[in-house]
Amino acid sequence: MRADLRRRSVLAATAMTVPLVAAGCKGVGGLGTLPKAAPDVAVLHHAIATEQALIARYHAALAGSPGLAGTLGPLLAQHREHLARLTSMLIVPATPRATPRPSASARPGPARPRAATLAALEAAETAAASSLVRRLALAPPALAQLLASIAASEASHALLLRTDGATR
Repeated sequence: MRADLRRRSVLAATAMTVPLVAAGCKGVGGLGTLPKAAPDVAVLHHAIATEQALIARYHAALAGSPGLAGTLGPLLAQHREHLARLTSMLIVPATPRATPRPSASARPGPARPRAATLAALEAAETAAASSLVRRLALAPPALAQLLASIAASEASHALLLRTDGATR
């Protein structure tokens, strides 16, 4: 009876192992189609791309107007922190995505007047804040809270940039 129990255990283990080994040969695809990413993942990808674009704009602004480092440096640091917080929430495997390219206005070019640089960054901050607010309803509570916080930060950046541009 004991030998019969062992034999059944070995047969059961073998029966369970063969499909797993066969699936392993085909990779993850052998287990079936991967589920679609949840809508909040798309929201998170968008927020990450937005922060990456803002960081690129700040780098371009600093390259064209190094005298703004005192004003723009702390804001750039906050955008890097936003990006780190957002990417830490991305828990699904990353799909190959096109890396966002900086727009023509984000590329370093000839030095621009201080007011024009600050106005361009203010517009970018305002647009980013509005974009994040529009996506709040699509996000689960924890992500919505983070997006709202980042949107508020970006709105305050826009105000700071407007104020700094008006006072000089």
